[in-house]
Amino acid sequence: MVQYSDIDDFFENQTPEIRQVLQYVRHLLLIAHPKMRERFMYSSVPFFMCQDYVCYFGKIHKTKGVEICFVKGFMLSNEQGLLEDKGRKLIRGITVRNLQEFKAIEEPFLEIVQEAILINETQPDKTFAKIIFGTRKKK
Repeated sequence: MVQYSDIDDFFENQTPEIRQVLQYVRHLLLIAHPKMRERFMYSSVPFFMCQDYVCYFGKIHKTKGVEICFVKGFMLSNEQGLLEDKGRKLIRGITVRNLQEFKAIEEPFLEIVQEAILINETQPDKTFAKIIFGTRKKK
C-alpha cells in the first residue's frame, strides 16, 4: 500500500482525472454537515466523520476509478440502488471513473451521505468499532 505524508500528498499522487473526483467529493462531504470532519488515517486513507465514521475513499484505480465506501453501508437503505457490497458484510461502496460520472449521481449520493449521518446521530450506540468488534466476537 502506498504511504502518503498527508492529504495534500495523497491528492498530488493521483491522476488528474481521479484527483478532480476526489477533491469534488471531499468538498461535498465537508459541507454535508457542520460537524463533518476529515481524518487522514493509515498514511493512505481519507476518512470522513460526523460523530462516527461515515465514509472513506476506498480503492483507487487509474482506469476503474475511485470507490467511495460507507462504513455502515449494510445499515443504509440503498433506495438509490448505487451501493455495492462486493462481497463485504458491512461496507458498501459507489465506484465512479470521472467527475462527469459522479455529477450524474451527485444528488442520490448526497441522499446516501445524509442517511449515513442520520444513522450516526440517531443510533450513537452503534459505532463502527462496536459493530466490528461485536461481529468478531460472534465468530
